[in-house]
Amino acid sequence: MLIYSALLGRARLPAGAMLVFVGLVLSACGGGGGDDPPNGGNTPTPALTAMAGDWVQKGCVKAGNQSFKKFLRARITDQNTMDHDEGVLSFVGGDCAGASVLVGPTKLGTVTFSRAEAAQGLAAHWGVFLAVTGTRSGAIWTLRSGSQLCLLGDEIPSIQPSLSAVTRSLATVPADNCFARKTP
Repeated sequence: MLIYSALLGRARLPAGAMLVFVGLVLSACGGGGGDDPPNGGNTPTPALTAMAGDWVQKGCVKAGNQSFKKFLRARITDQNTMDHDEGVLSFVGGDCAGASVLVGPTKLGTVTFSRAEAAQGLAAHWGVFLAVTGTRSGAIWTLRSGSQLCLLGDEIPSIQPSLSAVTRSLATVPADNCFARKTP
């Protein structure tokens, strides 16, 4: 009964605290599953518009009788700039299935892209992420076959300056850490 009471106490956490908790858990863990081959499928477009929209992380975090997925919203705000907002989809049950409730999204910052490259099955966009706290860091947003968005951290200047370097880095990212386009 003590465990049940502790879980009920967590259920009363403010939405903001739960959003931060789940966001940290989703960012820190990877799921199993294999990666899609980086050069399979059609050549994605390097256009920024291909990344705009709502995305849902593939991985599922389970906590008691609830489960969670990270939600990402990318909005174009200028020719080479996007707002990066994140929230959490909360599901009843431990399998991230069925109806969900969206908490957020909240603006994390903006990404200003300076260049893009594409080859068959992969497009990479290099830029600088400016967090709402003022922190700057390198960022690489990638699209695999146009349907899977993966975010990579980077340095300024880039330590992954080529598409082949990005491909090698993506090979180490669990597929569950990437995002699929959200369906209505």
